[in-house]
Amino acid sequence: MRSNKTKILYITAQMPWGRAESFLVGEACEMKHQGAEIFIVPRNPSREVFHREARALLKNSLWRPLIDIKIAAVFIAAAAKTSFWKALAGIMRGSRNPLIFAKNLAVFPKGVFVGRLAEKRGIGHIHCHWGSTTATMAYVAAAISGVPWSFTLHRWDIKENNMLKTKIGSAGFARCISEHGRQELIAIIGKKNGIKIKVIHMGTDIPARILKPAAGKLFSIAVPANLIEVKGHKYLIEAMAILFRAGLNNIRCVFYGSGNLRQSLADDIKKKGLEDFIKMPGILPHEELIGLYESGKVDCVVLPSIVASAGVHEGVPVALMEAMARGIPVISTDTGAIGELLTGGAGMMAKERSAADLAAAIKKLMLDKKFAGDMAQIARKKIEDDFNVEKNTHALLRLIET
Repeated sequence: MRSNKTKILYITAQMPWGRAESFLVGEACEMKHQGAEIFIVPRNPSREVFHREARALLKNSLWRPLIDIKIAAVFIAAAAKTSFWKALAGIMRGSRNPLIFAKNLAVFPKGVFVGRLAEKRGIGHIHCHWGSTTATMAYVAAAISGVPWSFTLHRWDIKENNMLKTKIGSAGFARCISEHGRQELIAIIGKKNGIKIKVIHMGTDIPARILKPAAGKLFSIAVPANLIEVKGHKYLIEAMAILFRAGLNNIRCVFYGSGNLRQSLADDIKKKGLEDFIKMPGILPHEELIGLYESGKVDCVVLPSIVASAGVHEGVPVALMEAMARGIPVISTDTGAIGELLTGGAGMMAKERSAADLAAAIKKLMLDKKFAGDMAQIARKKIEDDFNVEKNTHALLRLIET
């Protein structure tokens, strides 16, 4: 337990509500476990609590929409304060185009509300995830309240560059989840504030024991990823077709996710005659996905990520970490910051957009059980050393409390 606790206001997009941001649940719960007093305010929460573990955070969270009468009343009253106009001026100067300015203006009232909330609750530090509008809320809240703040950047939010130079100038520190992300960020903001940028990986819990995959006739592949361009599902569909044509039809692949490409992927699966081999049941609650991993029923996790349009790429996927911690071999691509997780034999990296490479990697894991087992052991050690949620949350809390 921490002897000198700082009250932390923790801003998210939706967590603990909603289906996304399941990877933040573990970090928030670990903060509580380590004795931190946190209070979560999501930007625009849904009404749904999808992930069971998130329910433990509800009593430490505030559900309030992006705008309502109470937020509007606090916003109007705050207009009499100099801090209000300084925050607005910062947004006007920092927003690099009309679209970003409009997005920031939309969250400005709630940012003001959160700033007043921070004052009333005696908050000692504000931390948020994502460098986009959640960080705008934190920037405004810090300006209104005078409370120091920081934020975590992931991947697309670096590319978007929503006031990043302004925000890092204002914040105590900015945390990147990968060295790749840190270098991208420095290229945007320059080296002057580089000392403020810290690399602390996201992490996962480490189960005390792992089960070996259950012996069976079918080789089971799980793909825990939203059905969006950057995840590269279509190349895995083609890889499955290659394996099927080679006579390796004892494979089953399940896409656990939702997204705007669902129909086009379903059409592609049907066109290639793979309806019996690739299933798309939708997103699983986090605890069910972890339960699946721990049941020994998954032989391999594949994330065929690509660099998508506008340069969007992966950070360091927690979805892979969770499988690796449980002794499941993983296959991905050398895009974004994935290499920081899978180097040193911790996983297989296929060429980006190469169905042939993906097929070869899957075939290797299917046919060479010793190779798969050795890789799983290396992967588990990599998670224990570098992507352990307990260690990494402790490092984040030390920065916050410094």
